[in-house]
Amino acid sequence: MTKSKVQNPNFQKTIKHPFSIVGIGIHSGKPSQIEVNPAPENFGLIFVKEGKEIRASIENVVDTRLGTSLKGIKTVEHFLAAAKGLGIDNLLVEVKGEEIPILDGSALPFAQKFLEAQIVEQDEVKSFLKVSEKIEVTGEDKKIVLSPADNFEIEFVVDYPVIGKQEKTFREDPEIFLKEIAPARTFGFVEDLEKLKAEGFARGAGLDCALAISRGGYLNPPRFPDEVVRHKILDLIGDLALLGFPLKGKIKALKSSHRLNLELVKILSKMTPSQPH
Repeated sequence: MTKSKVQNPNFQKTIKHPFSIVGIGIHSGKPSQIEVNPAPENFGLIFVKEGKEIRASIENVVDTRLGTSLKGIKTVEHFLAAAKGLGIDNLLVEVKGEEIPILDGSALPFAQKFLEAQIVEQDEVKSFLKVSEKIEVTGEDKKIVLSPADNFEIEFVVDYPVIGKQEKTFREDPEIFLKEIAPARTFGFVEDLEKLKAEGFARGAGLDCALAISRGGYLNPPRFPDEVVRHKILDLIGDLALLGFPLKGKIKALKSSHRLNLELVKILSKMTPSQPH
């Protein structure tokens, strides 16, 4: 592994030092812990639970309601978004508990730990998936359109009754991700909370780990005026990490969900990535 002040985005990356994080799961409300370790080139992002390896891939997704869950590990999207947003490709993550800790509800605590652990450039070149034609996925009033492009870009629109319409464009850049996307917290509607808890969701939810919205507006101050759409971009970045390699293309997303995000990943996973020339 080599490390340089200005890292080449075309080379694979991992971390120099291992670290651990302890917290609770937003849905289970139970304690959880992850130990994050460096990994060699071409390893990918792999979780280990009770001695069993679970690759961060579309094949291992078992649930997409209120988060993205892999076999035996719930709510992986914020952690994966932090890794992908900072260009990290290879990690071994040991998980103790049902979920990845929710922390403050954003990807920022994970991103900060990655930076403290030092992101290092590896010797192998990344493989990228670059689409050659438009791909469209729809469901009810939701839509994702992926078009060919030389870089990675997301244009996202949400529209909720209480907060109205929010729009945001993100062009791939680790510094911009860190400042504009990573701090955006998960959000929820207070009126839905008791029903969700009865169904086994949101038992660890609170104002310390989510942006709460009621019929009258926000119950706690948003970090950005458009925090909701920023978090939707964060979730999409995390879900796209399940592709296994970075994507080049322009995404236009309208009210997309984890389920729709992963429909796109399923289509893309059948395509062959290539290395930059």
